[in-house]
Amino acid sequence: MAREAFLNSLKISEGHIHRLKGEASDPNVSALEYEENIRDHFSLKKTGAPPRFDLILLGMGPDGHTASLFPNTPALEKTDRWVVANPVEKFGTTRLTMTPLILNQAAWVIFLISGSDKAPILSEVLEGPYEPKRLPSQLIQPESGNMVWLLDRAAADRLKPQ
Repeated sequence: MAREAFLNSLKISEGHIHRLKGEASDPNVSALEYEENIRDHFSLKKTGAPPRFDLILLGMGPDGHTASLFPNTPALEKTDRWVVANPVEKFGTTRLTMTPLILNQAAWVIFLISGSDKAPILSEVLEGPYEPKRLPSQLIQPESGNMVWLLDRAAADRLKPQ
């Protein structure tokens, strides 16, 4: 999706695109390989702190998930890994995802949200009580970075006026 939406038009060399290999036969191995890829790219040691990405773009599903961090899944509580294989029972599959540990290190996090189907959950995520196990998007709170929510009118329809 990212390739079609903007990467192809930017003419970025393949060496600068690091994609998760969700199609791999063993998702746990794929997650570890991707974490190593990040360590290598940022020249970090095994015990080092997570890197700080300049920008992380995220979406949000109608259930409040983001980055394959789905409600009530094990990845929500991972504090010792950057990338994990996350079993998603409702889809009968395992998805690869970065964990909040690494996502929250970013200098900028931008959520891109569109569609009326997102309006009910978006109002819960932004204006409701903090329930990150049910609303994983609430876990994304950059520690020393900035966060921006870019919304279309349909997605923002249920938000209280500021």
